Amino acid sequence: MKVCLIGNNLTSLILAKILSKKNFKVEILYLKDPKYNFKTRSLGISKYNLNYLDNYFKNISKITKPIDQINVFIKNDKINDQIFFSNKPNILFSMVKYDQLISFIKTRLKRNKNILFKNIKKQSDLLFLEKRKDYKLIINCENNNVLTKKFLKRVTDKEYLNRAFTTIIKHKKFKNNIAFQIFTEKGPLAFLPLSDQMTSIVYSIEEKKNKVSDKEVINLINHYNAFYKITSLEKFQTFYLSFKLAKNYFNKNILFLGDSIHSIHPLAGQGFNMTIRDIINLDLIIEKKIDLGLNIDENIYKEFENNTKSFNSIFSHGIDFIYEFFRFNKNFIPSKISEKMFLFLRKNKKIKDLSIRFADKGINSY
Repeated sequence: MKVCLIGNNLTSLILAKILSKKNFKVEILYLKDPKYNFKTRSLGISKYNLNYLDNYFKNISKITKPIDQINVFIKNDKINDQIFFSNKPNILFSMVKYDQLISFIKTRLKRNKNILFKNIKKQSDLLFLEKRKDYKLIINCENNNVLTKKFLKRVTDKEYLNRAFTTIIKHKKFKNNIAFQIFTEKGPLAFLPLSDQMTSIVYSIEEKKNKVSDKEVINLINHYNAFYKITSLEKFQTFYLSFKLAKNYFNKNILFLGDSIHSIHPLAGQGFNMTIRDIINLDLIIEKKIDLGLNIDENIYKEFENNTKSFNSIFSHGIDFIYEFFRFNKNFIPSKISEKMFLFLRKNKKIKDLSIRFADKGINSY
């Protein structure tokens, strides 16, 4: 059985490994060999998702940094408060450098005879897939290619007017297993440990009128940093943030996966985890069809959409609500009301436990 994956990225590479293990012949079509210029980018992977990936990529946890606590701080002119999330002795999630994860996965696909990489010359070459009948499945794992633009409709398309600044700092060695999320006047700032001497920083800053300079961001990081004795800081990489949800997850013989169907604010580190949950769902659907001796065909697409779209929508809007809540709180809610709300959140164990569970597995049950 032959399947086609579009894109040479994390989503397609992970899916290729999963499908090849089920004896599918996987062809990965890509426009050009990506340079993966994500030197300062990192990913958080939930405990549940990391355990799943370990089924296909043995020892993947060895390249990650386990995090067992998140300290959330609210620091603005109205309130200075904090909430701790912990599931000790269990970990909450693990951090990994993006380029390190890509390298780890690609190395494990090199000698896989069931996976073939095919370079295409131009975007329009992908349009021929609409008429191809020799593939059992065609799955587009790329965002903003010609197929996404032609066949996907957006039900949500919101620009945040935020720019994310990512960097990696090196610092004096210490037991670095706590992540910090600070809701500042300018936007959410995250310190995410990668090792005992290296930490990823993601600062999402509002840019309503004027662009923020690198120097301003460094000053803000230094202002809010109370945890690290920094020895060096990598050059910033930046990208603009948006909230996008697809109305449809497939069109005729093509299924869409990853950022093409949902793109969310990075403040909770859930974008990649949502994609992994989608892959788990697709994996389970295909496995069930194989076990029952049923055909693997495009009927899978509708089942996948039915199983995931409503949960993805609720979860994505939840992340958007968190972002807008802290933004609204900063600008409009009186400080006394804010203090009472955060006191309630800090003391309510059930809400904290529910938050940890949703961050780990999402809101759908497999």
